[in-house]
Amino acid sequence: MKSQSHHNSSDDDSDILRRERIIHDVRVQFEKKFQFPSTPSSTLLPRVDTLYRCPPYLVPRLQEQKQKLNAVKSRLNDFEIGEWHQHSRKRSSLLPILNELRYRIRAEFVTQAFAKLYECVSAYELVDVRQDQLHSVHLCEAPGAFVTGLNHYIRLNCHPKTRWKWFACTLNPYHEGNCHGSMIPDDRFIRHTLDSWCFGVDGTGDIMVRENRDDIIARSKQWPEVNLVTADGSIDCLNFPEEQEERVSKLHLAEATLALSILSAGGHFILKMFTLFEHSSVGLLYLLNMCFDELHVFKPCTSKRGNSEVYLIAKHYRKPDGIEQYLDVIYSNLQNSSYTMFDPTTIPEAFLDQMHACASQFVRWQTEVIENNIRYYDANDPCEDERLIIFKETIIDMFFTHYRITPIRATERIVRGKNVTGGTNIYHKESHGTYNERVQSSLTGMRSVEQHQSLRDRLDHVTLTHKELHPRALLDDVPYGFGTHCTLPKELSFAVGKPVERVKNSYYALITHLRLLNDIVDLYRSIAINPDPLPKDKLVPMVQNNVISIDIRLYPSIMNADWHEKQLYHTIVRTTLQLAQRAGETPIAGVPDPRRGVELIVENWLMLTRFSVGLFYLLKMYVFETIEPLSSTRIAFRHLRPDGITNLLALNDAFGSACCSTSALPGTSKSILTLVSPASPLNGDYKYGIINYNNALCLIYCARLLDEMEQHFGTDK
Repeated sequence: MKSQSHHNSSDDDSDILRRERIIHDVRVQFEKKFQFPSTPSSTLLPRVDTLYRCPPYLVPRLQEQKQKLNAVKSRLNDFEIGEWHQHSRKRSSLLPILNELRYRIRAEFVTQAFAKLYECVSAYELVDVRQDQLHSVHLCEAPGAFVTGLNHYIRLNCHPKTRWKWFACTLNPYHEGNCHGSMIPDDRFIRHTLDSWCFGVDGTGDIMVRENRDDIIARSKQWPEVNLVTADGSIDCLNFPEEQEERVSKLHLAEATLALSILSAGGHFILKMFTLFEHSSVGLLYLLNMCFDELHVFKPCTSKRGNSEVYLIAKHYRKPDGIEQYLDVIYSNLQNSSYTMFDPTTIPEAFLDQMHACASQFVRWQTEVIENNIRYYDANDPCEDERLIIFKETIIDMFFTHYRITPIRATERIVRGKNVTGGTNIYHKESHGTYNERVQSSLTGMRSVEQHQSLRDRLDHVTLTHKELHPRALLDDVPYGFGTHCTLPKELSFAVGKPVERVKNSYYALITHLRLLNDIVDLYRSIAINPDPLPKDKLVPMVQNNVISIDIRLYPSIMNADWHEKQLYHTIVRTTLQLAQRAGETPIAGVPDPRRGVELIVENWLMLTRFSVGLFYLLKMYVFETIEPLSSTRIAFRHLRPDGITNLLALNDAFGSACCSTSALPGTSKSILTLVSPASPLNGDYKYGIINYNNALCLIYCARLLDEMEQHFGTDK
């Protein structure tokens, strides 16, 4: 009995020790922090005339940390990315916390960003709960969960009568010229709050463009002050993990200079960054350390533990004298890769010591996570499984205890009466294979014939795995809410912005299909099947009787998508008017109104832009009574409405006036990007009908262009 009692006591002690270790490990997740010593407020920034005078430099101690981290990360190169993500998610405590926020707290539009923002604001007390008014600006904000997270914090912690105003900017998910890899196309929150989003003068939302930056600054000056600026920008570096810091450094600098331009004295700034090894990061952190009373580096516990993501928390903006000139010089040099911001001799050695201490601390935390995830990959360890269960339960309890998050009233949400999170985001990025496989399968360095075969294989894969979204959706479906406007003039909404020269993303086609088409077009152009540029008159859609046809083989010759779709617009309007006129001159037997017999057929119309989808929408709802897809490549518009020609002429007059006004705008060239509000064609099965049509036509374009290249290769042999 004594032996048995001693054995039980030992087990109990072991359990207690294990739980204590788990509790310690959980606490560490909340304490991944570093604070830079404050500089005296009397310390002056280096003279503005010393900026961008020295070439880029390396800090050996930081480069050693970079090599240490990359050595561990390189061990992941042969892991299949989907399987690795599934494994790391299984070990992560992030999803249980998010599920609690979604289903128990019922917070609005919960994503990982919601939780991270809440942590940052709570841990560093970035909102003065005593203020009657709060103003915040959110840079690179899509899809918008920083905003909903901040709203939740304000509603729980501030006075009920606190007035909070916000606006956000981001790469416009609706601008088809924006690269898919540089933005987040999820608009489930954006579409309901469009008035609070600033996409700049050119409509792209690109803060690297000066006129957009100036537009954001001007909008912020409409408020008496700006208390908080957040910046959550990044770009897709999945295939270039070792270059992440360099690739995003210009964006981070643009975010920081814009934040310092709009933030009021005493305000706070949150900036997402990654590793801190290069001269660009040294310069940026030194600038922030000089401009704020406090500078912290923080990795929230809801940030993925195995990645390099950290958040800079800059508190109490000093707004030094002459900062506007300083920021203007820095912004003018965003693309300057030949020189570094600060002369390294102006950066104190003590600050570099702090940079090294900070970088090495976060490298240690990150490498520990990666090595543990590798260790348990494909391992069957019941003890570890049990430890993970306890760890997750403990971190959930500690998270909600630590940050005191409780539900808010439905009336306190930003978007009321709608389940924003419940929408489907069909535009997510897709990746597969190992890193080494993705490098090897890259088209770079392949001969043209090899590239052709690789693209053919991709087409076969996409075709075999292609599934329609909402298969019952039809092009002839009526969008939800149609009929509330009733008249065409109320539907018209002309957005002006940078012309779309090449469609890089679209809300009306899956990115897998569009990216494949663009890659095929690039190869087609590179092998110069048509070596001489075609004159523009050869690229205008052909008209024969009642059929407007776009030649698929000429698609790669279209160097300006905006020009091409405007030509198609004029062709459709002109041809419809001619058909109506002919019908009136030649009555159709048995048809009281001869215009009811009018039929317009458009072949190979790839509707990838808001402009083209808007034109299709107006033709469908206001000009013709019915539409019918005759095949995957042909659409028939039939029977003019009684007021169809009147509506078409009204559209054309309004469009002509808008074009004249646009051409008179100062600055860089602008174009009409939309004909109707984005909300009109972005809802209901109708949207999915367009997506399914475009996806199928994309694959047809791909196949025909590959066939023509195959014939070209055959003649070259």
